[in-house]
Amino acid sequence: MTEHDIIIVDAVPQQTYLDIAMSAARYALISVAFTYNRMDKKDIRSRVINITKGKIAEGLLYFYGALHGIRLDHQSCTTPFWMPDHRDFLFKNGEWDLKNNFIYCSDTDFNKLSFTALPALIPNKYGGDQWSKRDKHYMEYSRYSAYLFTFMRLRPDSKAFFDLSLTEEQLSFLSGISQTYQNTAYSRMPFMESWFWDTIPGFMPYDFLRLNYYPELIITGCANARYWHFFKDTGPLDSENHYKDYGRTQWYTTGHGQITKFLNGTIVTTIKNKTCPVGLLPSFKSVFNQIPEF
Repeated sequence: MTEHDIIIVDAVPQQTYLDIAMSAARYALISVAFTYNRMDKKDIRSRVINITKGKIAEGLLYFYGALHGIRLDHQSCTTPFWMPDHRDFLFKNGEWDLKNNFIYCSDTDFNKLSFTALPALIPNKYGGDQWSKRDKHYMEYSRYSAYLFTFMRLRPDSKAFFDLSLTEEQLSFLSGISQTYQNTAYSRMPFMESWFWDTIPGFMPYDFLRLNYYPELIITGCANARYWHFFKDTGPLDSENHYKDYGRTQWYTTGHGQITKFLNGTIVTTIKNKTCPVGLLPSFKSVFNQIPEF
């Protein structure tokens, strides 16, 4: 793919963006007890924020698809709040996962950024992580599985693009539910949604989230089994630093533990991933213009 293939979603009406964010945060609140804590967030507020960010990215993608007549069937992949999502949407006869990450870039540097040098990241933290499930099919009629790689831009001086107003009593309530249900799989609803919203102390459904600004969604490349061979592990050893000099000196550096910085800190990860530059992959734009599938 080339720089011309990048899609930047930056004209979302503010009320629409707020609606997407509110829906994402409500989902995060009720599902946090049942969501895998991949980033090892210690406190419940950070975990809720992390889930909210991911769901905002999904909402922006679906908004873009609906606006441009691109049918991304996410309803068929929707699971109840207490069950994990296996895939995010169906498209072109395949089942897709959205992999969104955040970049830190000022307005001045944004126009200079090489989008094709951004990393396509698939978590490979442990043996059964998402990379190991890349070819697994969950949907009966899908012909393949695929990943779509997107990014959202945060301001270096203001990384928190939204604020959640959660009281200590509300956080304690969420922590209690999380401790009760953590690491437990449920085949039936553990509690009613109405009970949750009626019981969480002093919850104001329309006043608990405030947007500070509206990050763009940057839609880049995608991959299925045809492209898995491009993906290599990030790692601390020189022998593992694949693509280290891609397009520039030190495409990424790895410090203590698994903290990895790409493009001089434009994007930072804290777990091991399979990765390659998105420029090696087909663009999502080329896929939805392709008939019948990719």
